[in-house]
Amino acid sequence: MSIPGPRPKDFPTLLDAADEAARLDVRGYGAVGIQLTGTWVGTVTFEATIDGVTWVALNMVPSNSATAASTSTANGAWTANVAGYTTVRARFSTATSGTVQVYLQGTVSAGRF
Repeated sequence: MSIPGPRPKDFPTLLDAADEAARLDVRGYGAVGIQLTGTWVGTVTFEATIDGVTWVALNMVPSNSATAASTSTANGAWTANVAGYTTVRARFSTATSGTVQVYLQGTVSAGRF
């Protein structure tokens, strides 16, 4: 069995309405990075699933802090260990205005936690 390399999503997924989401298949990966950019107002919720149906909050650590969070209301970059999950998503759970640009990348090695 070969170990997959990083699977970057090198173009953003654009979210501009409530409950739109950017997703990444993380099977076989130890960690994921998410970066939010753009001009937007609202809340992006970080979530993961094992069964593809039931989504749970995913605590992610921002690049400028050691305090994990499962939501964001501002641009930035986050990482989380995701071993055992099948899919991770960043969902525009409360969309007030603007467009969020979401970049996702998985890696085989675990994060800094």
